[in-house]
Amino acid sequence: MSRTRRGAGTTTAPAVVETAAARAPRRRRLVGSPLAWAALCLALAVPWALAGQAMELIPYLLMLVGGWLCGFSFVNATLRMTPKRRGVVVHVIGAVASAALVVSAVEYGGPLVATAPEWARISLVIVQFAAIPAAGWIWLGLIGRVSAAVGTSKAQPAPTAPEWVRAEHGHGSEVRFSAVPIAMRTLTTAIVVIVVVMGGLAGLALVAAGDLVYALGARLTIIVIGVVFALPAYFAFLTVVRRRTVSCTIGFGNDRLWLRTGPTTTIVAFRDLEQLVWRRSSDAARVEVRGAGIDVSLVTGMAKPATGTTAELPALPRRVLGRLQDEGFTLERARRGEVLTFRRAG
Repeated sequence: MSRTRRGAGTTTAPAVVETAAARAPRRRRLVGSPLAWAALCLALAVPWALAGQAMELIPYLLMLVGGWLCGFSFVNATLRMTPKRRGVVVHVIGAVASAALVVSAVEYGGPLVATAPEWARISLVIVQFAAIPAAGWIWLGLIGRVSAAVGTSKAQPAPTAPEWVRAEHGHGSEVRFSAVPIAMRTLTTAIVVIVVVMGGLAGLALVAAGDLVYALGARLTIIVIGVVFALPAYFAFLTVVRRRTVSCTIGFGNDRLWLRTGPTTTIVAFRDLEQLVWRRSSDAARVEVRGAGIDVSLVTGMAKPATGTTAELPALPRRVLGRLQDEGFTLERARRGEVLTFRRAG
């Protein structure tokens, strides 16, 4: 009987551990999901909308940030699509649909709000305010894509992703790329602050120019907001970030990795490595290395790429994947396998 109980206990414990381990990555993905934060922001605005105070500063900013996060998620989703042509088509459809939604919400939202039930009225109010920053970011992303396409000469070959090459010392492989040394948390915070500040300024401008807004009409007012507030803020932010672009190299050997950012080289043995994040494409393409007193985040997606290359990373070689897992790292895949996260097991 005791042998049976010991056997049962041995089979139950790993199942509990495995379930807990499976829940942890899901929690981390939820915390890191822009759509989850968008839902939270919009849900927090509901009490003010119920009280008829949706235009107060706090709910107004919550709806702006929530809408921007929705647009941000959509643009990144199109950038991850393969082939790229499909992503461009979906992006164009989304841009047209978002513009139609904004115009419809502004033109026909008033009568609908006046006659709709309370739950529908609240939903329409939130959609009206959240749709503008969402549509703005989707259109800004599309403008960036068009600008990049127009800026590429037909006489030149299309840019390609950086490629792995044999390391100079002959042990392992490495890849050279351009990146901005900045933590994703810092980058996201900066974007949110810009959205909040520019949204607040746009709101104050609309209140101050009430008669002018009425004279211009809803469609022209939206265009003016984009030209006067959104576009300058976006391009100014992108210019500031890209000025910090540096030439980088990351390489992997049998028992270590090395990072070169400009003139500085850092070597991290696998036994001292705690976490490695590898994301190939989108604005959030990056590599993060943590461990042994090092905490480096190199964002390639918003960097100015070197001539002939794209602002992304190549896929990790299978040899590196196998070596890291042999060293005791667990591999988590997110965003349909786009984001690889290696963490020290145990």
